Amino acid sequence: MEHLIKCILEQENLDYTQIVKSKNGFTNIVYFVDSMVIKIALEEEGKKKLEKEINIYKNIKLNNIPKYIASGQLDNCIYLIISKVNGRRLYSVWHSLNDFEKEKCLEKISNVLKEFNNQNANFLDKEYKIYDWEGFIIGKLKENKQGLDKLGIETEKISYFIKNNDIFKENSYGLVHNDAHFDNFIYDNGNISMIDFDRVIYAPKDYEVMIFKTMCDNPSKFASEEDEANVYNEDFVHVYDWFKKYYKELFMVPNVEQRIKIYQFNYLCEQALKMENRAIGNHWAKELANKLDV
Repeated sequence: MEHLIKCILEQENLDYTQIVKSKNGFTNIVYFVDSMVIKIALEEEGKKKLEKEINIYKNIKLNNIPKYIASGQLDNCIYLIISKVNGRRLYSVWHSLNDFEKEKCLEKISNVLKEFNNQNANFLDKEYKIYDWEGFIIGKLKENKQGLDKLGIETEKISYFIKNNDIFKENSYGLVHNDAHFDNFIYDNGNISMIDFDRVIYAPKDYEVMIFKTMCDNPSKFASEEDEANVYNEDFVHVYDWFKKYYKELFMVPNVEQRIKIYQFNYLCEQALKMENRAIGNHWAKELANKLDV
């Protein structure tokens, strides 16, 4: 694989001194090359996501995200080259910060997200633009209900909500990062940058809260294996309140807390229903259905 990286660098006429494979990167292969990051996709699913990310980097120019350098195709892969952001993933340093520093981080995270959410999304492919938000969310809810029904799990509350609720009609749209957890924010001496844009969609802005709130409810959920040992629940006690304080606009839509509950339920229930360990998945799905308060 390192030979492929060297060929890409040669194709782009880029000099380098050191090539290091990243331990992170779930969808694509990631390498650090001096002050650059190279992402490679070989499989169709990964290529599709990387093409979206390439499109985003070409069209979004913000101070707190990596800078686009180059992209292209070589043999059977596509690649993206961006600038490497200085610092460490926020998960890895969060336990070492005091409350003042943590709150400042949330203020800066809110500002970064706010700026990103307000970017023009015209360049985004139509498959990533969700205009019928009510249909999208209720559709996901119906799919999860069917999965729960097959397991014999009570879904009467879900059925009632589907028939009697219209809380997803009023929306404020924007460009949503859709993966806003501490593994995708880089901390550098008080400064915050945001990375990884392969899940971006055009949708109601309050959907941005879903992943963030899920992280606050279960702080270790999105942490890498090497960071899990430093993730303590008590360090996240005030995080959601700080987020609400500094990004008030996300919480102005009517019935926002109820909307977020449904977002989280759909996201987690889908994961539970797809788990390979069916005993654990079924138990988790039942627990989610029983706890759902709509």
